[in-house]
Amino acid sequence: MKRPGKSDPSRPREDGYDYKREFYRSSTVAEDYDFHRFSSPERQKRNRRKWAAICKALREATGVRTILDLPCGTGRFTGALAREGFEIVGSDISHEMLHKAASLEKENKAAGQPKAIRGYVQANAEHLPLRNDSLDCVVSIRFMMHVDPISRVRMLREFHRVSRRWVIIDYRHCYSFRYVLTHTFGRLGIGRPPLSRVSRKELDKEFADNLKKLETKVADESALAKWTYLLPNWTMESLLKKRSELLESKKEETSEDKANSPGALEIPGIVPTPDQ
Repeated sequence: MKRPGKSDPSRPREDGYDYKREFYRSSTVAEDYDFHRFSSPERQKRNRRKWAAICKALREATGVRTILDLPCGTGRFTGALAREGFEIVGSDISHEMLHKAASLEKENKAAGQPKAIRGYVQANAEHLPLRNDSLDCVVSIRFMMHVDPISRVRMLREFHRVSRRWVIIDYRHCYSFRYVLTHTFGRLGIGRPPLSRVSRKELDKEFADNLKKLETKVADESALAKWTYLLPNWTMESLLKKRSELLESKKEETSEDKANSPGALEIPGIVPTPDQ
């Protein structure tokens, strides 16, 4: 029986978020993904531990009904969360992964398993196409280890924006025997390159640094509060009227300039503006 190995097509060959973001957008990778990660007893055991941690976190949370699973990949936790009674939306930047997740869900439905997956959304975690406070919880598993600190901050802001109550994420840390072994062999040139994993100190520093930036931003905005004025309607109407007249005159000037220009082209559907 074939076992998952280093030559599997869904095993990344490089590190770095930019590389991996594109790497997983492949139908070949999506087809092999579950086999590489969950087909051996050891990997199934790791997956069960991860699922137990998610369930523990959700038990400690309250008022959770709707969940965004991101990145959902092929849906390894999306379906499991749905079977626990939650209403789930799966999301991933990879259309290929979402297609695989949807096909597996179809197989589960045919087998008589109940459906509580509300749909799948292809999205970049840095710019989610969701409204503010649109779900009760965001679950993001086995993801932050791939992401650089700057992108990670943008993602956490988005998670905070779309979640009404909770965000459950995991960070791959450097306190496991497996990490020490793999990292040591990697530094000696045996096996894969050294893994990038965070320490508690690094994680605390990352949060502290961004908290300091946030506090500075709030302080700067508070300092500007005393310069905020309320203007009467008649004053604003006067300003807007003058601006509209100015824009109209600019538009006329632009039209005349284009008409007099020997190389001017008229493109259907494109309306020139003063800024063009």
